[in-house]
Amino acid sequence: MSVSTQVSGKVAVPQARWGSFPGYIMLSGLHWLRRSRSLKLLQQIEREPFVPKAEVQANQLRRLSELLAHAEKHVPYYRELFRSLNITSDDIRSLKDLAQLPILTKDIVRERWRDLVREDVPLEKLSRHHSGGSTGVPLTFYRERMYMDASEAGTYRNFMQCGWRPGEMIAFFWGSNERLQQMSKTEFELRQRLRRMYQFDPFQSGESDFEQWLKKWPSIKPSIILGYASTIGRFAQYLQAKGASVEPLKGVFSTAEKLYLPQRKLIEQVFGCRVYDCYGSSEVQNISAECSLGNMHVNADYVVLEVEEQRNESGARPFLVTSLWNYAMPFIRYRNDDCGELVDDVCSCGNNFPLMQLNVARVSDNFVLPDGRVVHGEYFTHLMYGSEGIETFQFHQTAADHITLWIVAGKGMREAREKTIRDAVANIKALTERPITVDVRETESIPLSTAGKHRFTRSDVSASVVS
Repeated sequence: MSVSTQVSGKVAVPQARWGSFPGYIMLSGLHWLRRSRSLKLLQQIEREPFVPKAEVQANQLRRLSELLAHAEKHVPYYRELFRSLNITSDDIRSLKDLAQLPILTKDIVRERWRDLVREDVPLEKLSRHHSGGSTGVPLTFYRERMYMDASEAGTYRNFMQCGWRPGEMIAFFWGSNERLQQMSKTEFELRQRLRRMYQFDPFQSGESDFEQWLKKWPSIKPSIILGYASTIGRFAQYLQAKGASVEPLKGVFSTAEKLYLPQRKLIEQVFGCRVYDCYGSSEVQNISAECSLGNMHVNADYVVLEVEEQRNESGARPFLVTSLWNYAMPFIRYRNDDCGELVDDVCSCGNNFPLMQLNVARVSDNFVLPDGRVVHGEYFTHLMYGSEGIETFQFHQTAADHITLWIVAGKGMREAREKTIRDAVANIKALTERPITVDVRETESIPLSTAGKHRFTRSDVSASVVS
C-alpha cells in the first residue's frame, strides 16, 4: 500500500488510513462505540497543512468568521462585547480586524465564566475542565464533545508526519486517574489495547516502575511515544544505564512541559528517532507542532495565534490565542501567559502553516519520595484542581521526607478549602510507606519565577533528570 504522495516535490503527505489492519479495526471499533468523530475528522483535516498558503489563510478566516458569528449569537459575554464596541461579528473581515476586540484575560474568565459559556446548550451537557494557569490561579472552563474529537484528530495528524498511522500502538507517558486505578488488570489491559495507546504513569515512575515498563515494551510494540519530556527522558536514561535496547521508534512527541536540548538528544539516541515538540495548553489545545525540520508550525485550522505588541517584565511577548473549535466556551484573543514570537518565514518541509517560536513554557518538577520512587509534579497539581476557597498554591519539596504546601486562601469557602488540604495531605502520605511530613502554610502571595511564570511544584531534591 502506498503511504505517501509528493507535494511540491518536497514533502510526503500521508495517504494511508491505517497502520496494522487489526490495530486499525480495534481503534475504529472503539471510536464507533464511543461515537467519536475523530477518525472522520482526521480524514478531513489531513491535507490542510499542505494546501497553498492563500488557501490556508482563507480557511482560517472562514473558521474565525463562523466562530465569531456563533459567539455573538449564543454567548452573552461576546454579544455584550460587540454591542459595547458598536460593531458586529461581520465587521471582522480580516485577522487585522480581530485586533478590534479586547484581550481575554484569565481574570475575566474567572469572573465572567457563566457569561462565556454558550447559552443554547444546558451546562450539564458540557464537559468541565481545570487548568492551573501559568500565573498560579486555577481556572475552570467548559468544552463539548466535538472539541475533544477535533483535538484528538489534530493530535493524530501531528503523529502522521513521522510515518505513524491510526491503529499503530502509542506509548503514552501520562498521569493516571482514579478511574484507571480502579480497573482490574484485565480491564486495564483490554482498554489500552483497544484504544491503541498504552499508558505509563509518570506519577509512579521510579526505577522499579521503569523495570516493569521495559518488560511490557516488547508485548505492546509501540510505534511512537507521547508524553512528558521529563519522564520520557528519565526512562531513556534508565534504558541507557541498563544497557537495554528497544526497537527504533518512528517518533517521540513531547508535550505539556518544556523540552530541554539534552533531553532531546538522549531520547533521540536511545529510541533511534526524531523528537517532535508539541505546544498547547489545557484551555486551548493543538496550538502548534514541530515538523521534521525542527520548525514549530501553528495549526492554523485550529487556532489564530497573535503576539502582544507590548513585552512583559522579562522582555517576552505574550501570546494571544483564539481557539477555532471551542464553541462551548469560546476563547477569543485569550492571553494564556505563554510567550514567544511569530516567525515570518517559509519552511521547506512543505507544510504551509505559519511558523512560531516558543520562548517560555511550563516547568513541572519531579518529586523524589523517601523510598526513592519518583512522582511527576503534575500528580500534586491534580490534587488541587477544581478546589474552592484556594486562590493559588505551590508544593515545595525541601527534602525527600518533607514537602511544604503553600496556600493563598480565597474569599470564604473555609470548609471546602480545609477539606481539599486534608485530602491532599492524606494522598501524599499514602504514596509511600515511609514517613513524610507535609507542612501547610498560608501566605499572601507566592513569588513568580524569573520568567514571570508560577511554579505549582518545586523540588530541591535531585531525581537524576536529564535537563
